[in-house]
Amino acid sequence: AALEQSTTWTITGVAAIIGLFISNLDSASKIVAVSGIRWSLILFASSLFAAAISKQIGMAVQSGVRTIGELESLLNSEPGKRLMDEMTLEPRQLMKEIAEPFLWPLSWVMRRAGERGIRDYLSGDKRMVRMFCLQLYFNMLHSLLAVVALIVLAVSIKIV
Repeated sequence: AALEQSTTWTITGVAAIIGLFISNLDSASKIVAVSGIRWSLILFASSLFAAAISKQIGMAVQSGVRTIGELESLLNSEPGKRLMDEMTLEPRQLMKEIAEPFLWPLSWVMRRAGERGIRDYLSGDKRMVRMFCLQLYFNMLHSLLAVVALIVLAVSIKIV
């Protein structure tokens, strides 16, 4: 949650910088070379894109971790254990039935995830760790692109 909150603040800052430069383009072009402004805006926009992806992945991770926890609690409860004992479907058939209402490619993803879950109890947790790593990578890319954009602006300042 802290990483996602931090990303929200950096997104806000980058968006404010973009807005400032776009709204004051004439004034900024007197101080900074036009090519520097153009490249910094491209880098800032790319930074926002990477941050948006990081934010989306972060929300998916939070939701996934919460869902895994709730599901494990349910299955470890007495009613959950009874439900599992009374289940007559084979696990593969259950996964097929659960995935059926989803449209392609989500049905394929659901079926594949279910099959992995049958083979490896920790597959859901491992998926969340991989997604968290992706979130970190996109967050680092977001920060790197924003820093490079600031450096491009600094280097592009006209010396009078």
